[in-house]
Amino acid sequence: MLLKNKKFLIGFTFIIVLTLLSVMYSIFLYKIIPDPPKMIYGENNKLTDAPPYPPSFKFLLGVDRFGGDVFWKVIDGAKYTIAIAVIVSLFRIILSLIGSLIYTFYLGKLRFFIEAGIRAYRFIPAVILAIIFFVAVNMPDITPMELVIQQTLILVIIGIVPLVGYLAAETRVFLDFDFISCSRILGASKGWIIKAHIFRYLRPRLFILFTQQVAQTLLLLVHLGVFQIVIGKEEKITSFNALASSDMVTLSLSNEWSGLIGLSYQELMLDKWIIVGPSIGFVLTIYSFRLMGKGIEESFTTREEVKEDLVIEDNREIKPFIEKKPFDLKHN
Repeated sequence: MLLKNKKFLIGFTFIIVLTLLSVMYSIFLYKIIPDPPKMIYGENNKLTDAPPYPPSFKFLLGVDRFGGDVFWKVIDGAKYTIAIAVIVSLFRIILSLIGSLIYTFYLGKLRFFIEAGIRAYRFIPAVILAIIFFVAVNMPDITPMELVIQQTLILVIIGIVPLVGYLAAETRVFLDFDFISCSRILGASKGWIIKAHIFRYLRPRLFILFTQQVAQTLLLLVHLGVFQIVIGKEEKITSFNALASSDMVTLSLSNEWSGLIGLSYQELMLDKWIIVGPSIGFVLTIYSFRLMGKGIEESFTTREEVKEDLVIEDNREIKPFIEKKPFDLKHN
């Protein structure tokens, strides 16, 4: 049913194709694709142009001032950007689910204080928390892998609290259903209720919530990029343009999209099209995950409607037998 949904299929196909293309580029495509020319000469061997080059049929998103094809930089960074968003969202969902169950079943007496804390936390912008902790962990002697792990943990932790509140509220609503009360009366344990009922109830919501979290994580990466906060290490190099002076700039080592946007802030006043590529990548990827979430929601909604129709049909078949009068017994 889910694979027949056009919205889910379009979004899922785009993400898979983009990720595979990004992996293929890192493995062998970068060896095949020629680099843009460092300089362009005209008549009489006269220098006419040098990077950055504007978008053209040959270079779809242009060439940056370091001679890199922006299109292939975006493709190369896609796998890192999508992987970070997916990993962060997955751990957010898992940890939030565990936290919400502990909160609902074992910390009910502290509900007033916990709810107050959750409401207060929602007023704190996630990007502010991320910037504070990202700056704190970015030490000069830290290795790139350690930095990425710590940054990923920060992105996971700052998104858990609101999710715990949401899932706990959904769980409490579900626990008020009559059949849950009947299960408790019949001796069902908390573990059985969680396994047999709550997981089934929350499963479709968790899939939808996952796609929403991926989109929100990608949007958070955009905000971090605006503040020149990138995932992983960055490198400072001297930029030299054959037609201009040299200056010191910062580059992302992974071509992760937020780094491509944030570390190219100076291009906003010079060659604006250089940041168009990663911006388009973010927009299309976020939209694709939104489509996947909408497709999952429609698929589960259709499934529930089919179940309700089957129940109604069963009731219609049973009702005539119930309404029939009992046979009259005649005594001779």
